[in-house]
Amino acid sequence: MSDFTTIEKEVPEEVLALQNEFDEFIYLASHDLKEPARKITTFGQRLSKSLKGKLSEEEEDFFARMMDAANRQQAMIDDLLKLSRINTADFKRQRIMLHELVEELNIDERTEFKYQCPKIAYGDRPQLKIALQEVIDNAEKFNIGKVKIKLSTKSIFSTVIASKGLNPSRNYAYLIFSDNGIGIPEDQMSDIFRPFYRVNGRSEYDGAGMGLSIAKAILEKMGGAIWMEKPFSSGTSVHILLPAA
Repeated sequence: MSDFTTIEKEVPEEVLALQNEFDEFIYLASHDLKEPARKITTFGQRLSKSLKGKLSEEEEDFFARMMDAANRQQAMIDDLLKLSRINTADFKRQRIMLHELVEELNIDERTEFKYQCPKIAYGDRPQLKIALQEVIDNAEKFNIGKVKIKLSTKSIFSTVIASKGLNPSRNYAYLIFSDNGIGIPEDQMSDIFRPFYRVNGRSEYDGAGMGLSIAKAILEKMGGAIWMEKPFSSGTSVHILLPAA
């Protein structure tokens, strides 16, 4: 029997029914919103070509802002669909060689990436790869200089495991992603995992604020956990627990 089935049985059936109904609503609403957003972008692009050279400087600025807003709306809907699909998808439970998975992550050529991680974890491999990639992308995005990311591991106390809502008698792979980015205020380290939450303004950094929310949804469905801690130096420290047995 998979760990995912065990986790679901610990939740009252009424709560699960409401959660499933809500997830289905989010999926359908996001899917229906995607079509009009796509049409706005498509017809906007056509208008942009046909009106090229005919608009005043101010009108061109208005049009550019409209297209930017339409593109952002479409990106937000896409991210919302990703999140809803995670909640409704069936996750596999398989043995994952973490070193092999980490080597498959897309690391920017300008990023200095060093890693040492546990050998084995259990969960859905493709979904775990998505979650870890979101953590890497977040570290690379919120950085103003040469990006340095370090993946490490260490032993963890059972009291810490229990504080994350997990079974302290089980074995977990413990991953710590540390970077030298701009960092996050300590009082916002929990909020950063909320959908569409942004610490910085959109004019400073692109994105809809969904990357870490997607990672959290994946890791929790696998029976793990993710959180942030204030590092000793500057930057961000993302901590992850994954079932290892």
